[in-house]
Amino acid sequence: MLKIILIGTVIIAINLLIQGLASLFWLRKIAHTRKKEQGITNTKILRVLLFSIILFTLIHTVQSLVWASFYYVIPETGGQFSSFSESVYFSLVTFTTLGYGDISLSSDWRLLSGLEAINGIMLIGWSTAMMYSLVQSIFKKINASS
Repeated sequence: MLKIILIGTVIIAINLLIQGLASLFWLRKIAHTRKKEQGITNTKILRVLLFSIILFTLIHTVQSLVWASFYYVIPETGGQFSSFSESVYFSLVTFTTLGYGDISLSSDWRLLSGLEAINGIMLIGWSTAMMYSLVQSIFKKINASS
């Protein structure tokens, strides 16, 4: 069990690093864009919102791929998937806490999928909080220019 928790902790740390670096990139990009913009138009708002959603979707896809890669290369879990794409599917379903249940890990390793679900919901929550902050900022800017 300790081995499983350690592996899960390493994967969580990798995903936290990915999320943190991507969040810093996003914040700097938004700050840079806001400094140079003259007025706020619907096109600019739409562009920022779309960029943000696409970025966070890509980040979470990469994070799921990190989990899937570990599932696939760990001998105790990798043998349970017929292909890498099946481990990706399992990871996406687990990371998003959708949990279809059509694929599951053996009893000893189920703890790892629980750690992925916790990791996924926390990181998606982090992205949601950042999107909420962006929308609040846009509303303030729109109200200030009215």
